[in-house]
Amino acid sequence: MNKINSWNKFHQHIIKSPKWLRFVLVFTPYVALFYFDLGFWGQLYGAVVVLFAFYIAPEIFGRNSNNRSEVKNIMVLLDAQGEQLRVGLEQVPAKKLKRVAVGEYDKNSGILSFPFNYQINHHYVFPVQQLNSVREFFKTYYPQVELIT
Repeated sequence: MNKINSWNKFHQHIIKSPKWLRFVLVFTPYVALFYFDLGFWGQLYGAVVVLFAFYIAPEIFGRNSNNRSEVKNIMVLLDAQGEQLRVGLEQVPAKKLKRVAVGEYDKNSGILSFPFNYQINHHYVFPVQQLNSVREFFKTYYPQVELIT
């Protein structure tokens, strides 16, 4: 368990480091790899570097794994505007809204996520006391939406 915590601390430290430093950490080994041309071991080393790059800079390779916003009142962000669902500054047409993940994130927090809708790419973490209000919002305004818990 202690080993997992140390990896998580290392990962958080790397993610919080400046992008230029992560760029250097990812691409310096590539330059060395191509400069020295190490054959099979170089290819193996290159594969390990690519995996390390996914770990330290996930936003370079697509959606950011840390797209999580912690909010104090999720109900302020939710709004049904005709045929559009607005969550904060993001919007999605109601007809494209099929499934929404709403549930407990931990003991004190709930989470609202749109895993099947690319238009909204944030995960919203909010106080767990608001969980029932969020479920009622979707049942009232979007009854066709399947709530995943």
